[in-house]
Amino acid sequence: MMKGSIEVVKGRAYVYRNGRVIQAADDMTIYTGDVVETSRHGSVLLQMMDVGIVKLKPLTQIKFPENDNNQIQVSQVKLLFGEVWAKIRKMKAGESFEIFTKHAVSLVSNAISIAAYDKRRSKSTFSIIEGDVEVHKDQNHYFLTAGEKIVLDGRRNSKARHRKIDIYRLNQDWKKVITIREKLGRKFRESLRTTTISGKDQDFEVPLVHIVNPVEGVPIKDRRVTVRATIYEEHLDRVILTVNKQVIHDVNTSLKSFAKEISLRPGENIVELKAIDRFGNVGVDQKIYKLNDLPPSISIFFPFDNLELNTRFVSLQGVVDDPDVREVKVFLNNRLIARDRAVPTFRIPIILDVGENLIRVEATNKVGLTGKNEITAYTSKQSSIVIQFNQFLN
Repeated sequence: MMKGSIEVVKGRAYVYRNGRVIQAADDMTIYTGDVVETSRHGSVLLQMMDVGIVKLKPLTQIKFPENDNNQIQVSQVKLLFGEVWAKIRKMKAGESFEIFTKHAVSLVSNAISIAAYDKRRSKSTFSIIEGDVEVHKDQNHYFLTAGEKIVLDGRRNSKARHRKIDIYRLNQDWKKVITIREKLGRKFRESLRTTTISGKDQDFEVPLVHIVNPVEGVPIKDRRVTVRATIYEEHLDRVILTVNKQVIHDVNTSLKSFAKEISLRPGENIVELKAIDRFGNVGVDQKIYKLNDLPPSISIFFPFDNLELNTRFVSLQGVVDDPDVREVKVFLNNRLIARDRAVPTFRIPIILDVGENLIRVEATNKVGLTGKNEITAYTSKQSSIVIQFNQFLN
C-alpha cells in the first residue's frame, strides 16, 4: 500500500524494498515495508499521505511496517536509528500517527516534534517544537508540550529525564526544513502576483535557487569542480555565479538548470549563485567548500642527509605522504634531472656530481600544492682503485 513519497533528497539516501537497494530520488513513491536510510551527508524530506511531512537527518533509518493497513494514511513509522523531524496535522477520530523506537513510542497530532534514537546507548529522545505530544514507555505515559524534551533509555526501571529546550533555535531549524521543500518547488505555492495600475502583472516572489553539486561539507580533492544548480522561477532573466566574491559567470538566460565548471583555491571557498527575474527579484544560494590546503609531505630514505658515498651512481628512494600526488620532480644542484609519476613511493636512479650534491625532491598534488624536501650528499673527489695482486701471483 502506498504511504507517501520522497519530496527532496540531499546527498545520498537509499530505499530498501523487497531485498533490493534503490538509490532514493525526488518524487519516489514509498510503500509499506520500505526502509529509508540516509548517509553521513544525506537527508530526505518525505510527504506522508495527507498526514504531514517528515525529515530524516543524516545517518538515520526508518521503516514503514508491512502491517500498517489500518488507514490509508501513514499511521506509524519505526525509527531504527538516527533523528527524524515531523510536522503532523490534527488527527481525526480513529486516526493516529506514531513514531516507534526500540523501547518507546510517541503519539503526534497537530504538532511539530523531534524523535531521536541512539542505537549504541539504547537511548530515545523526544523534543516538542509546537503542540502537545504523548510519549509511552512500558506502562509510563508522559505528556509533553512545546519547549520540553524527555530522555528515555532501555535500562529496566530507569527514570525519565526531563529537559527544557531552546524552542526559538529549533523553530529556526524547522523553518530551514520547510525552506528546502519550498526551494525545490514540490508544493504548489500561492501566487503573490498583483496587478499594477497599468494592468500588468507584478511578481513579488524571489527566484528559488538550490545548488545541488558539489555537496557542502564533503571534502573536495580536485581544484576544478562543476557547480550544478536548479532554479525555480517562471520569469527567470539573469544568473550570476561568484566564487570568493569574484564574478565567474554572468549570463542572461531563462533556463531553469545551471552547470558551470569553476576553479577553487586551497582552503575555504564561498560559492554564490544569484538568480534575477524580469521584475528585479533576486534569489540567492550560497555554499562553502573546503579544498585541501596542505602540501604533500616527502620522506627520503636513501641517501641519508650528509652521507658520504664512494660512488656517483645511486638510487634515490623515498615516499610521498599524499594519496592524490600527481608528479615528483628531482633537482640536483638546482638542475631538473628527473620526473616520476610512480607515486606515492619513488625509486629514481641518478648520477651525482663529484663533491657536494644538493638533492631536492618536489611533489605536486591534484590541488596544485607543492611540497619539497632537501638533503646533501657527498662523493669522493678521487676515484678509489683497488688492485688485487694475489690473482696475478697465483
